[in-house]
Amino acid sequence: MNAGFFTQRGRTYKVPHDRIGTRWVLIAHQAITRAFDIMRQEGFVLQPASEVDITVKLENVLNNEVLNRGEVDGFDKIFFGKVRRVEVVNHDGTKKSKRPDLCFELRREDRVDWDQLQDALFAECKPVDRDHSLNGHYCAVEKDCTGIERFVIGDYAWAMEEALMIGYVRDGFAILPDLANALTDPDRRAKLGEPTAPTPVDARPNRQPRNALYKTTHKRSFRWRGGKKATPIDIFHSWHDCDRQSG
Repeated sequence: MNAGFFTQRGRTYKVPHDRIGTRWVLIAHQAITRAFDIMRQEGFVLQPASEVDITVKLENVLNNEVLNRGEVDGFDKIFFGKVRRVEVVNHDGTKKSKRPDLCFELRREDRVDWDQLQDALFAECKPVDRDHSLNGHYCAVEKDCTGIERFVIGDYAWAMEEALMIGYVRDGFAILPDLANALTDPDRRAKLGEPTAPTPVDARPNRQPRNALYKTTHKRSFRWRGGKKATPIDIFHSWHDCDRQSG
């Protein structure tokens, strides 16, 4: 996709940044999956835990027990930095304290033509259960608790072309059919960037575990500084069973 440029405090930065690549997003998903396994093994009870409590624990385990520990091939400090809860500025600087739930730092500091504060795999975490409907939270629009929409309107990952949604799932919800159906809701579809249907990232036979990684592609509704329309973004969906406590 054609690059654009914007100027910030005398510096000209290129957008979009080079793609992270599906391989590395899949590694991040595998690291999250491993972190959930460790949380269960350590006795952290997921079922009653709040979104914030799960996210804080997930951040801790990813950094202190998974990253660079040989738990997941490739999830090391050659490509990834820390996984942190951070505060970022939106695409046009009008919102200065946006807080994506997790930010997977990338070791691409050599790219001085990029805004390094925006070079990351940004993740938003949402509960998915009977008390947190997809249309009311994960796929909500024009609310304080939106998920996917934050990437579409340029609050998060506005310089990137990939992002991550992490689902804390209870009550038997699944990407297929539940997320797929929610994304077709005519009242929300346009504001969610006219998403494509969820497709599995690893489509090889017998490679569909219960928490497989899926991808959707969304048009974005903002322009980068300088007037260039933002390119579409691939959102990867990493869902994890918070009813299951072992295995």
